Amino acid sequence: MLLSVLPTTLLLATTALAQLEPLHTSSRWIVDSAEKRFKFRCINWAGHMEASIPEGLQHNSVENIAKIVAESGFNCVRLTFSIDMALDQGLKVRDSFATLAGRTGANETDVDDLWTRVKRNNLWIEDASVSEAFGKVIDTLGTLNIRVILDNHVSHASWCCNLDDGNGWWDQGSLYVESNSRFFNTDNWNRGLAAIATFAKDHPAVAGIGLRNEIREVPVVQNRSDWYKFIAQGATSVHTANPDLLIVMGGTLSSTDASFLRNSPLDRSAYGNKVVWEWHAYTFSPPWIASFKSCTVWKTTVGGSTGFLLSEGKDYTGPLWLSEFGVGMTGGPPERFGIGSQEDYDYLKCLVEYVTGNDGDWALWAIQGNYYVRNGEVDLEESWGLLNTDWTAWRNPAIKDVLGKMFDQTQGP
Repeated sequence: MLLSVLPTTLLLATTALAQLEPLHTSSRWIVDSAEKRFKFRCINWAGHMEASIPEGLQHNSVENIAKIVAESGFNCVRLTFSIDMALDQGLKVRDSFATLAGRTGANETDVDDLWTRVKRNNLWIEDASVSEAFGKVIDTLGTLNIRVILDNHVSHASWCCNLDDGNGWWDQGSLYVESNSRFFNTDNWNRGLAAIATFAKDHPAVAGIGLRNEIREVPVVQNRSDWYKFIAQGATSVHTANPDLLIVMGGTLSSTDASFLRNSPLDRSAYGNKVVWEWHAYTFSPPWIASFKSCTVWKTTVGGSTGFLLSEGKDYTGPLWLSEFGVGMTGGPPERFGIGSQEDYDYLKCLVEYVTGNDGDWALWAIQGNYYVRNGEVDLEESWGLLNTDWTAWRNPAIKDVLGKMFDQTQGP
């Protein structure tokens, strides 16, 4: 009887969320309960920085941004979070913004105006906690049949990534530099992963959790035994708290090298059919640099470092998700579809050829046209952002023509 008096829109939203069943893997594919492939065609959305909520709410409502995501052809969002947020989910958003200037060095008056704009566009947020803000974003996406992968981007809420930001490698690892790992407390990381996995139980649009973005290292050569040890710990933390979730894990060298799995596969038996591999590719990534900007060489290099994971029937076989790639989206001529540099354009063309050839899963970096605060500046523009600085439309619609057939699904189980 109670349901009969609920608004029609709320009934539809509740029904849509209820239909979002868990996903799992089958060989190299991500599939639904009917064993039908669910190809990840995703956009990244940053939520890991100091404000501890997803970016952009100062410019548009959650509902409008989610609608843009859906209308753009994406079926999932890689939504990033920090361990700071995961372990302090009850923090009020207003309190996070109240201390934002002091924590980032931004102008306090500008931050006050920022918070006013966030509230004006999203009336529900004034008394919300940071986890409720994440939940609102996730559930809104879910009503549009968009799945979410929550990615642990950093431990300490901040911009990512460089070798001295304190968020890299494992604090108990045998090879690390203190400046690189000072925020990566492994116990907190495991507790944070478990807390987010538990949070996801109430938000069925969440299909999985990424254990750690771009595992980074100083020195370059890591102790691989640490990778196996701590990746297993993180996977166990997620799976024990919520066995319905996919578990996304990347290799070393900032998620560009998983070659060690060829001869020493990870024992995934404890997690059932839930493990998804991830890789990243940029012009500054080691494979592109090593290829001397040759597409042919790059494809061979990538095949040896990560692409081999798609090979059928191997102990390491699994879905391989390109969870980050991207370029500067403006400043170039029409013949480069407006892409800012020739190298970026050449790289992106090559990458699209490779991914479409394998019909791979992917996630573009990133949706945000700007940030609440980055480098001490309020509303700092993101030239790699899909949306304009008003968060109302694509800043460069021609980018979709470059991505082209990546949106198509041509293979499956």
